[in-house]
Amino acid sequence: MMPRFSSTARIQILLSFVIAVCAILLAASPIYQHSAHPAGKILLFLMRNLFVILLVLITFGIGHYTLRKSKLLSDCALFDFALSAALGFVIIACLIFLSLIPPRGFFIFLPLWLILAAIAFYEIYQNIAPLIQICPEIFKEIRGVGILFLALLAAPLLYAWYYALTPPFSWDAQVYHLLIPKRLIANKGFCFLPFNVYSNMPYAMDLFYLLAMAAADDAAANLTHFALGVLVCISLIAISRRYFTPLAGIIAALLFVCHPMVIYEYGVAFIDVGLALFCLWTAASLLEWRRTGCIGYLILSGVFAGMGMGSKYTMIAGAAAAIIILLGLSFRRLQLILYFMIPAGLLIIPWLIKNYYYTGNPVYPLMYHIFGGREWSAQQAAWVVDWQRSIGIGRSFLDCLLLPFRIFMMSDMQKGYAGFAGTLYPYILILLPSALFIKKNRKSALLLFVFFAVFFAVWAMGAQQVRFLIPALPLLALCSAAGAVSLKKRNFTFLYFMALAIASIAPIHLFVKEIIPENKRDGSYLPMIFGDEKREDFLRARVRAYPCFEYLKRICSKDEPVIFLYENRGYYCSQPYFADSMFEASHFFALALEAGTIDAFADKIKNMGCRYVLIDELIRQSVKSQGATLFSKKENAQKFENALAVVERFIDIHLEKVFEENQATVYRLRIE
Repeated sequence: MMPRFSSTARIQILLSFVIAVCAILLAASPIYQHSAHPAGKILLFLMRNLFVILLVLITFGIGHYTLRKSKLLSDCALFDFALSAALGFVIIACLIFLSLIPPRGFFIFLPLWLILAAIAFYEIYQNIAPLIQICPEIFKEIRGVGILFLALLAAPLLYAWYYALTPPFSWDAQVYHLLIPKRLIANKGFCFLPFNVYSNMPYAMDLFYLLAMAAADDAAANLTHFALGVLVCISLIAISRRYFTPLAGIIAALLFVCHPMVIYEYGVAFIDVGLALFCLWTAASLLEWRRTGCIGYLILSGVFAGMGMGSKYTMIAGAAAAIIILLGLSFRRLQLILYFMIPAGLLIIPWLIKNYYYTGNPVYPLMYHIFGGREWSAQQAAWVVDWQRSIGIGRSFLDCLLLPFRIFMMSDMQKGYAGFAGTLYPYILILLPSALFIKKNRKSALLLFVFFAVFFAVWAMGAQQVRFLIPALPLLALCSAAGAVSLKKRNFTFLYFMALAIASIAPIHLFVKEIIPENKRDGSYLPMIFGDEKREDFLRARVRAYPCFEYLKRICSKDEPVIFLYENRGYYCSQPYFADSMFEASHFFALALEAGTIDAFADKIKNMGCRYVLIDELIRQSVKSQGATLFSKKENAQKFENALAVVERFIDIHLEKVFEENQATVYRLRIE
């Protein structure tokens, strides 16, 4: 007679099977990782996805244990899961940071890794069953309309997942989000990357990609960011279930996901969607503190804010929003702000120390006039500020008043910086007035809106790029969705169904305008994911400089450095290289200005010990035709033009073409 297992035991057995299969696939990955055979591709597919599932479960276990010991668990399993996973990711990031401190940081902290792994697995086995068992309850709560919107939400998420399964070929991932982890793995710890400005800014989010690349591969890094995005959706549903309704959370997730810039980031190893998770929980933890009076949630809010700032300087907007809200809620108890600021400071200060150690500037490359900084200059600082302020449609008082409407109505990636360097859809804004009709937890909705408004104001004072606003969009989405659902309770039935119709248009618009045309243009990725298409062939068609990288690998010794001019995507280059982090504040243009003459600039280049120079000809033409128009100040534009003239004459006189393919060229320095 077959033994009968309880539902909890069956779930634990299934979990054990998943962990065992994942461990076997990870251990055996060197055998099939570079295979072009469909069977090898299927094993890779399983390995990557199981790794990410296991990573999320481990973060849940670590976070859940921390919350349980801190007596911060709620009466909602879904809420606890989302909060635990977010907190677990913060703890993992801190541990990776410590493990990268030279010398031998990993081995010093290895016992802590093992202890946390044991705690995580114990916590998972004890608490996974209640989480799974709550799913039928949620389906009962949302009923038909909610299930429909879940299906609408699943469609773009499935596309992003499909996109994430490919080898990374997005721009910023190749410049730094994946390049930095690749270099840290090779160096077995923190190191200085020449000319790479981003490697000396905070990059806590990129540490998750380091873990994915070390354990699996770079496609798993894409999937890690996708998983963080899925956690944003789950968090929205969990928070809304606690404060509004589950349906509002599902609609909020749909309103957040259905923007071209957002869904694009879901499928690539960027960081802004992941930052949305920590920004959301910074605000939600404040809600829980206000609801329960428990100081622990205030500390958690500071932890999430610190994680955000430890990933990107612009996330100071989230910390500023939280502090302003705290001042408004507890003006007579200013000491409460310390419970927020101390954990936030503890998470950002290690990054500032690291920056200072490698560059001499704790907030590198900012505040150059005060701190200076290695491989940076006053002119580059001036170029950056002027360029960043040129993004958007204007900075006058009227422009500021119109900005909330313009960013959602007029943003367009095709217009470049004049279109806010990204595309958002207006549905989230169209539904916002319905927030006035929120009945349940009206003050909680107001807190979320104030948080978004402060974040938006800080964002507006800086570089008005769409992706820098992504971390705060879930808050606005939650206000709009909660308002839309509240229309029914206010007996505005017609307006309620109108609101649902507007929300349902968002994914249709996304597919018709963006996803379907993109799929037709790029073709199917299935041959790469499951078929016999080789990784090299896939990348050769999508990374213009890839044939040049192959050429350089053939003709150069392993450690021979090369120079990239008008190109900075070097993740797939096997050679050490010097490249600009940003063309708008080019290291090479600054060197050209400093040199003053073509021959003096040539001497500086030759002193770098490189024989070969790689140039992306499309970027070169773009910089030549549009570069100076990025600056509003005549002085900056003129210096940019002067530097451009020196660099172009250097190319004409001192370089000779030796290889060209895909509109990318390898030049060799002329021997005098």
